[in-house]
Amino acid sequence: MSSVIRRYLSWELLQYWLVFTLVLWLVLVTARFSLYLGQAAGGELPAGTVLYLLGLKSVGFFVFLLPVTLFLALLWLLGRLNRDYETLAMGASGIGLLHLYRAFAAPVLLVALLVAVLSLLLVPRTAQLGYQLRADSQRQLDAQALTAGRFHLLRGGRWLLYAQRAGAAAGQLEDVFVHVQRPGRAQVLVARHALVRKAENTRERFLVLQDGYRYDGEPGLADYRVLHYNEYALRLSVRPADGEQKWDAVATAALWTDPRPASRAELQMRLARPLGVLVLALIAVPLGRFRPATSPFYPLWLGVLVFTVYFNLLATAQLWLTQQRSPAWLGLWWVHLLFLAALVAWLKPWRRLPRPVRA
Repeated sequence: MSSVIRRYLSWELLQYWLVFTLVLWLVLVTARFSLYLGQAAGGELPAGTVLYLLGLKSVGFFVFLLPVTLFLALLWLLGRLNRDYETLAMGASGIGLLHLYRAFAAPVLLVALLVAVLSLLLVPRTAQLGYQLRADSQRQLDAQALTAGRFHLLRGGRWLLYAQRAGAAAGQLEDVFVHVQRPGRAQVLVARHALVRKAENTRERFLVLQDGYRYDGEPGLADYRVLHYNEYALRLSVRPADGEQKWDAVATAALWTDPRPASRAELQMRLARPLGVLVLALIAVPLGRFRPATSPFYPLWLGVLVFTVYFNLLATAQLWLTQQRSPAWLGLWWVHLLFLAALVAWLKPWRRLPRPVRA
């Protein structure tokens, strides 16, 4: 294959890939933006954090979009070449599958490298910043939403707070009532004054009750315990428990040294994404090769089916690895090997493929 044809095919593939990526990314960003706007309108998210969250989340979209958009761009390009009889001309010139693989090698390797950088480095960092921003936003909402004369549900509905009137100082409440639902025994706190205070050197915020009483016990029983306090602090947010850890926000270096199954599964998935780019590219070329005068949509429906099965199997393998239903040494590699074996069986003997000739 001549260098002119290689450059032509590579440039066409890059153009289609960029268009597919931009269109699908805009669709996902618009949907997420609508979700964040709804949460901000409902008081679940501060309006000032919507664009920051959207920017962090939009980076994470690329790690899922780039493999599928490259796969679709390859299929669309091959479908267009079929429609315009260009594949017929290339086949008559002795251009076979290996020549096409060589022509598409540079763009495919570039995308695989981008996906590797995103999956291993950038996306975990942006996910961590996003979760931290949401936690800070929730603390900010809890602190700013406290007003006199209305009931407030805090900490997932476990706290019920009511203040009779606002204090003389800004942010201060007077004659405050707090009902805390705890396992076993309920707790009631009353205070003459209350204010929100931020802890030093941390982002934690506390509701500080001053000059009041705490009542521990169950309604209808006489075993109440009464405690008088001068100052009593309640944390407005809780740190996530170990079972609630967000594995997609853990740094890749930390996953290498973590022996837990969930950590192993997350690491395997991050490694599988750039490898999936290569596997899908190998599958895409035979799907759309040398069918002159067909619609450019012809290989797309096959490609969507292959992509859906492929990534559903990856998700299933990750779940099995997390639940220890599959051995750790097997990981997610069997999914890639399964599709590569199916590709080899489909193409039959590799010796029948035309060998590249020097231009």
